Amino acid sequence: MFEFLGALDVILQDGFMYAIIAMGYYVSYTILDFPDLTVEGTVLSGGVAFGLLVTAGVNPWIAMTAAFLVGFIFGAITGILHVKLKIRPLLCGILVSTALISVNLVTTVVGMGGNLAGDGALSTIDVGRSVPTLIRTFPATLLPTDFFGINPRKIISFFVIALIFKLILDVYLKTKNGLLLRAAGNNPQFVTMLAKNEGRSKILGLAIGNGYAAVSGALIAQSRGNINQGMGIGMIVIGLASLIIGLSVFGRLRFMKPTTMVILGSIIYQACLGFATFMGVPSAYNKIIMAILFTLALVLSAKLKTKRGKINA
Repeated sequence: MFEFLGALDVILQDGFMYAIIAMGYYVSYTILDFPDLTVEGTVLSGGVAFGLLVTAGVNPWIAMTAAFLVGFIFGAITGILHVKLKIRPLLCGILVSTALISVNLVTTVVGMGGNLAGDGALSTIDVGRSVPTLIRTFPATLLPTDFFGINPRKIISFFVIALIFKLILDVYLKTKNGLLLRAAGNNPQFVTMLAKNEGRSKILGLAIGNGYAAVSGALIAQSRGNINQGMGIGMIVIGLASLIIGLSVFGRLRFMKPTTMVILGSIIYQACLGFATFMGVPSAYNKIIMAILFTLALVLSAKLKTKRGKINA
């Protein structure tokens, strides 16, 4: 029983934590049809920005906002490379995420007071128990840290943060700029007919998507207690798989918003990984399991699209 509750604890924590990446990918991939690889860099950038600021004594809410702005800026750079310099989407993401490897490393070493000549040990930021993160400040401190093997403090805190960013995105997509963003992905010619700049909407959408990825990086830093240079690896698969699972499984429920579907998809994805661990599959196979789940999500999505096309026909 306690093993099951422990697994449920991890599933919910990770589900809400990674749901924010998936919501960001909803903007870039689903709305803009832009396969953005930048997130592997901006997830780490968000974690680095958050970790450095909270260890310096900055309020964790301000630090998380700063993490969003860092991701927003680098996402905008990806958009500028695509819109202004006409570089292909995949190459834009590769260029920026590659540059971020050095940016994140240099920022970490310099921020921790190290020497760029050879302080590789400082490529990790420790967010220990003494650091006032969101889950260690009011009102999260009113919640217990253990309840029959579950950590309500982390689960509820991450749920509230995911809910806040879901509502912000829902409200934004209903605004004039949000509608232009949707049109930029679905019908760019219509945006041009309205005498609006389609490229500007794309840049803004990619900036928002990467801002969300950076916030997820900040939550990962709080959950793990540290930030290291390998933190962003595999985030594209997690975000895309959660997105596709959510939209595929719940796509017929017209009353449910896409952002809600994405959050549920993230929980389902983490539940599949948790089930594999619960069944005794070694953690060394996690990346293979992630790839298999992602493949199944793509196949499921393709089959559902085919069925809907036949029904509409």
